[in-house]
Parts: sequence; structure tokens; C-alpha cells
Amino acid sequence: MYKIHRDGEKEGLKAEKKRSPTKGDDDDKTKVTVVQMDDSEETRRLERRKRTQEDMVADFVKILEQMMNPRQAVTSFISAATGLAAVGVGTIYLYRLPDTALSAKKLVVVLIIYGVLQMLLATAYFVTCMQTTIAVSKGVKDAFQIVVGLLVALVYVAISLVSMVVGVYGFYKAVALVSSVDYLDITSLTYCPQILFYTSLVVFILHIVLIATKCCCCK
Repeated sequence: MYKIHRDGEKEGLKAEKKRSPTKGDDDDKTKVTVVQMDDSEETRRLERRKRTQEDMVADFVKILEQMMNPRQAVTSFISAATGLAAVGVGTIYLYRLPDTALSAKKLVVVLIIYGVLQMLLATAYFVTCMQTTIAVSKGVKDAFQIVVGLLVALVYVAISLVSMVVGVYGFYKAVALVSSVDYLDITSLTYCPQILFYTSLVVFILHIVLIATKCCCCK
């Protein structure tokens, strides 16, 4: 009885030993399956992120595509040249006007502000085009270019709105001075040097024309 018991115990131990590797293999298989599921989920998450970034690039390029229109580039060059002329003429007459020439002084201030805004606008336009080109060439590899391009585009839009308001106001001031401008009497309230007046008139009329042209280019 004792021997039989020992054999049975040994057989039980052997059976347990035989069963143990199988159980370990099952655990390993289970662990591998869990890891494979985690890797699959991570892959899907990365794919979704990649598609989102690609959609961002596509939308970004679509929004700014019209800004890279050659006609928009021409109008930006004209705006920059106009702004430079406005700042130059305004700076020349800023400290040469008599204290009584109130209308001319207001016109000079508006002219300088408008000129600075136009030069900033042209700079923002070309920086936006550059950032757009870089974003398109690099795709989703460099999201920093996309963010910078969007920020510059927002700055461009903000400057455009402010410049439009200042230009319309300057046009109003120049046209209002047409009927009463005095080129000779420096003591007159409506005294304005002829070069300053005609420069302002041309600049602000051109501003209205450029607004209409840019609106047509965006269609």
C-alpha cells in the first residue's frame, strides 16, 4: 500500500509537472495576445493623428491658396510701394507744417500710419506665402511651419482690416479738403503743401482701387 501510494504520488507529481508547461504556455500566449492588441490600438491612434495632420495641411493650403495668386502678389507690391511713398512724404512734412495748418497735420499723421500698415501688410503677405510653401513641401513632418503660417495669416488679416479703415478715413479727409485747400496762405487752417495734398489724394484713391482689385482676386 505504501509503494502504491508513493507511485501514485509520483505519478501525480509527474502529471502536475506535465501540466505546468502547458499552463505557462497558455499564459504566455495570453500575454502576447494582449501586447498585440495594444500595438494594434497604438497603430490606429497614430494613423488617426497622421490623417488629422494631413487634413490640417490640406485645409491650410486651401485657405491660403488664393493668397499666392500672382495678382495678389502684384497688388502687394503696389501696396508696399504706396506705403513707402506715403511714409516718405509724410515724414518730410511732419515737422515743416505751421501750427495753424491743422488739416494738413491730420493728413500727414494718417498718411504715415497708412504707409506703415501697408509695408507691414506686404511683409506679412510674403512671409505667409513662404511659410505656406515650406508647409506644403514638408507636409506633416514639420507642424511648426503650419502653426507659424497660420499665425502670420491671422496677423495679415488683422492688419488688412485696420489698414482698410485707415485708408478709407484718409480718403475721406483728402476728398473733404479738395474744395477748401489753400496752397499759399500758411496761416490758413486749410493750408496744405501741394505735393502733400496730391500725394495723399493719389495714395488714398489707389487704396480704394486696390481694395476692389483684391476683392476681385479672391473670387
